[in-house]
Amino acid sequence: MGIRIIDIIATILVNFVHCVFTEHILSCNVTQLGSCPGNYHVCNETSLQCYCLEDYIQYGNGCIAKSEAYNTDHDATAAVVSIFTIALVVVGLVLVIRKYNLIDYVRHKINQRRNNDVMYEDVMIGQDDPPLVP
Repeated sequence: MGIRIIDIIATILVNFVHCVFTEHILSCNVTQLGSCPGNYHVCNETSLQCYCLEDYIQYGNGCIAKSEAYNTDHDATAAVVSIFTIALVVVGLVLVIRKYNLIDYVRHKINQRRNNDVMYEDVMIGQDDPPLVP
């Protein structure tokens, strides 16, 4: 009897269930040096699994200091929030500028300051007023 397809499917399903419901803890050999990958890993003799030292936490396949893990998580969050905030401010400015035609307003004001012509509509030329009588 050879291996049937049902046996292969059952093996894959059992491995999948095992992978989903167990923690991904690295196994190690106590008698072998460097059996745990990365720095700050120690092999436990009773469970034969790698764990991190006291002031370190598991991050990926290695151990990092707790303070570094705090900074690593918040650096990415800060970057995303900063980019989102800058994009929101830029979109808001564009909408306000378009709604109130601020570009045309500024151009008009600049052109008014460049032209130093006196508006003669407001200036009286000649003696059109009646004389003042006491």
